[in-house]
Amino acid sequence: MEMLAGLAGLVVGAFIAWEVARGYATAEMNRLWARSEEKIRYWQAETKRAKAAAAQAEDRVAAWMDGCQQGREDALSLARSLARHPAPPLPSASRSQPPHPAS
Repeated sequence: MEMLAGLAGLVVGAFIAWEVARGYATAEMNRLWARSEEKIRYWQAETKRAKAAAAQAEDRVAAWMDGCQQGREDALSLARSLARHPAPPLPSASRSQPPHPAS
């Protein structure tokens, strides 16, 4: 009889140990699952921010390129205008500047 009680105690103890270990494993899996979900949400948000920053940079580059194109067009227009209407000759430097006073 004592042997049967000892055997029953071993079986019950093994069952309890199994359930406790399974509970710890389940808790750890849940914790890791939550952590991985948190990381996924973090990297999804980072991706969204990076895409927004890239779009903003693309807009700035496009605006800069448009400004450069407009500047080239303005410079060419000015050069053409100056070529059509040459400026009058400048007076010579010796006649236009007063003599330097002696120091």
